[in-house]
Amino acid sequence: MIESIENLEDTKGHSVKEWVSMLGPRTEIANRFKNFLRNYVNSKGHYLYKERIRRMCENNRSSFVVEFPILASKEQVLAFFLPDAPQEMLAIFDEVATQLVLSIFPSYNRVTTDIHVRISDLPLVEDLRTFRSVHLGIILLSDVHVKGSFTDTCWKNIVNDVTGCRLEMV
Repeated sequence: MIESIENLEDTKGHSVKEWVSMLGPRTEIANRFKNFLRNYVNSKGHYLYKERIRRMCENNRSSFVVEFPILASKEQVLAFFLPDAPQEMLAIFDEVATQLVLSIFPSYNRVTTDIHVRISDLPLVEDLRTFRSVHLGIILLSDVHVKGSFTDTCWKNIVNDVTGCRLEMV
């Protein structure tokens, strides 16, 4: 049996990436995110994320958007961990979203096997010139708009081959 972690922000000396990868904290993060998706009510009294999941399924999509400021206002610790361990946190969010969708729409796995959570409205946006090696592997892209020519803005994988150090980022 996994012990409940009430003080999730106390990483007990571990890095955030290590902490969120451990079974206990990972389970607590999943439980808090599931509770957030199920119970968040906007100012109009609507269950915002239940409605987004329903619309996503109506349109046979495989992702929905969670706004960072809303997540930060309701689940501060999840928002705190997200920039420091984006791959690990998004993997947990995707797993929770998939389980939640399949609990509401049991046969939705015929449409898609993976549901993805997209995070919008991050408070930090950096110029391409300010990227450093610390950013490799954690780059989050926002919409691409090119005026006057066709641009496909829906890329599944972005590959960056840095010839000098033999690093490939997918």
